Amino acid sequence: MRHIFLLGILAVITAPAIASTPAAWDELYSATAKACLQKSGLKKPKIVEGPVLFSANILYRIRGTWPQPHMKGKTGKEYCLHPYPNGEPEIVEAR
Repeated sequence: MRHIFLLGILAVITAPAIASTPAAWDELYSATAKACLQKSGLKKPKIVEGPVLFSANILYRIRGTWPQPHMKGKTGKEYCLHPYPNGEPEIVEAR
């Protein structure tokens, strides 16, 4: 009887973790991309690369046009690093 109890505990402890579904990942990517596009300082921003998944962040490369009149509609590029699942995205200009 004691062996059965120990085997039951061992089975619970070593049971595989339930992985996230593809739909859950798609929802995360969609939410982080939307947050990055909203935070971008560019006009008509578009994701041109990503998502690139790090241990606790998602990276996107964004392209759009500079909003300042003196830039005369030149193309701008930015990177967005978004901590997930929660967090505030950080935008930096791509050089």
